[in-house]
Amino acid sequence: MRNINHNKRKAICSICATLFLCTIGAQAAVSSPDPDNAALLYYQAFLLRPQPDDATYHLLDAVLRGAEPDEKLREYLNLIECRETIRIAEAATEIPQCSWGIMRSAGVYNLTLTTLFGQVRQLAFLLEVDARTLAFDGEYRGALDRCLSIRRLAQHIADEAVLGYFVSLPLHGRAFLCIQHVLGSMPPDRDTLIWLQGQISTVQGVPPPPGRAMKITLDDALNFLRMHPEHLATWRENVSELIEDESARQEILSLTDEELLERARDSYNSFLSSVNRVIGSDMPYQQKYLELQELEEELEDHTVGDPVGILRLFVWSNVVQQHDIYVRGIANFNAVRAAVEIYIAKADTGQLPEMLPPHLPKDPFSGQDFEYEATSQGFVLRCREKEIGEERVWEYEFVIAQR
Repeated sequence: MRNINHNKRKAICSICATLFLCTIGAQAAVSSPDPDNAALLYYQAFLLRPQPDDATYHLLDAVLRGAEPDEKLREYLNLIECRETIRIAEAATEIPQCSWGIMRSAGVYNLTLTTLFGQVRQLAFLLEVDARTLAFDGEYRGALDRCLSIRRLAQHIADEAVLGYFVSLPLHGRAFLCIQHVLGSMPPDRDTLIWLQGQISTVQGVPPPPGRAMKITLDDALNFLRMHPEHLATWRENVSELIEDESARQEILSLTDEELLERARDSYNSFLSSVNRVIGSDMPYQQKYLELQELEEELEDHTVGDPVGILRLFVWSNVVQQHDIYVRGIANFNAVRAAVEIYIAKADTGQLPEMLPPHLPKDPFSGQDFEYEATSQGFVLRCREKEIGEERVWEYEFVIAQR
């Protein structure tokens, strides 16, 4: 009996202690500011997002492809966990600073990053499904705001080296596709269109070029090699067998690890500077393609004995492909901006313009206005030149809601 009472007292004390700690925690939570790092909220959203079963997953995918949201899908979206996931994700996208806290010692291509990118994509898909559902329900401003949130999420992942950049650009594309869908669902509303015009062009702006992501990838590769000198040591052993010129071999092998990495950094930074100069220039797309191709070939000419040679093992430098994906994103961005202007003209006059209004964003592949064609359902904006290596030109279809 004594032991039973003693155990009861211990249990009561434990409960009281727990309640006391919870009270302190609650007071601390009240006085603590909201996170100033978006990643902290994104990680909470990842944890909260309810995993859909197979049937719900197929419904989500169908809505992303243009299907009408049904009751079962709405039940999923209305789950408390789902609404909270979206609320927290929206709040995260509004925070400028986003540091994901990835351990760089694992290298540029590590499992944590791969998992993170998968979670980001799933969160973006949930935001898009919610946007399309809002549009179906007539809440067009809210739907467009969700689309813009996807763009902000894309910006937050873009700085996770080249891999993050390649996740980011397709998310911008999904946001633009969702905006197209909402614009094709809503009746003419000049106020909403003017608001969207400012949000896309001024507040958020153009998708970022690849230069910053390439610089971050370089820094990550150098840090990885500093933390794992065994990789440098292996490289030195291989060099001694591959370099025929004895003086060149001795010069490279005489460098300390830090001297070697600094020489590699200087050489690679020179390459990146040339890349950024070409991408940021006024040269036409075709000329940029050739210039970048030449720079890429020059980089490939570095031998394994060159300090840049070891970096090529850790830094992916296919700048031509990166630039093409970037220009493709600019074409999509410019087409949506031009389309908003056409929707505004339709809202003002009640009909589509016979030709493009002046001073609209250009097709980046040709440097000219998009080709404009009215259709039975709306209009099409078409690039005037093909992306190199593609069989057809890129085109963007916009629907006018029939109400």
